[in-house]
Amino acid sequence: MKENIRVALVQGKPYPDLDDPRNVGHAIRLLDHCRGKGVDIACLPACFPWSSEEALSEVARSLKCYLVAGLLEVAGGKRFNTATLFDRRGRLVGRQRQVTVGAAERQHLAIAPGEASYLAFDTDFGRVGLPVGIDFWGQPDATRAITEQGADLVINSSIFPILLGHWKSAALTRALENFVPVVGINTADFNLRLGGRVQHQHGGRSLIIQPPRLINKDDFRVWLRSLDSLEGWISLKLDKREQVALGEVDLATARRFRGEFWRQLGIQRPADG
Repeated sequence: MKENIRVALVQGKPYPDLDDPRNVGHAIRLLDHCRGKGVDIACLPACFPWSSEEALSEVARSLKCYLVAGLLEVAGGKRFNTATLFDRRGRLVGRQRQVTVGAAERQHLAIAPGEASYLAFDTDFGRVGLPVGIDFWGQPDATRAITEQGADLVINSSIFPILLGHWKSAALTRALENFVPVVGINTADFNLRLGGRVQHQHGGRSLIIQPPRLINKDDFRVWLRSLDSLEGWISLKLDKREQVALGEVDLATARRFRGEFWRQLGIQRPADG
């Protein structure tokens, strides 16, 4: 498995109607910026491009990278906000449904909550967890369950216009307590038509958070004694504009030192985590 991977944050700007079919072509055009860049996994926000698994599967195959897409999944007569993962050959690896669904999502988008089950999915570079929206930043259960399954990376697909500063703070907390790299991907600023009204969405601020690179136990001991602030864990942070940004994520440090970090701080987690 790779120790370092290249991640693409595709901070897209949707059309006002989230189910506008033009969002599919727009997402594909943005993803084309990843071509030839050695991207291991590209990440799209929640509800963007809304649909078209087949088209996105083809993009993943063409780019030869993993792809996380925020899609609306319809199953059993219900609609779910789902992070969908495709592999480098365009095959479906798995889906993670959002469990905690807000009032606006229920009323205007008819989204139903998924079952409270959080999974880590296997890739050729490690295990990935995909908690959606507030399931990640609003409560600890999802990330805890995912890291206890040995996740090397957590990707949080979101679409929300408020509490963006808290998103960063909560993401840092989740990264620290689970000692895991985090990729948070939001939509860019855009105007959303919801319930017959157009509302401005203050988006952006997608980010990559990860522990500092540590090579051996001496590195770890020195780092732990000097730990004061987590701001240095933010290795990439975007503004509110639509953009595609590439970042490097170190998976090796969390693999080597997560269990020791938990032991040193007295965090009660599985010994082999």
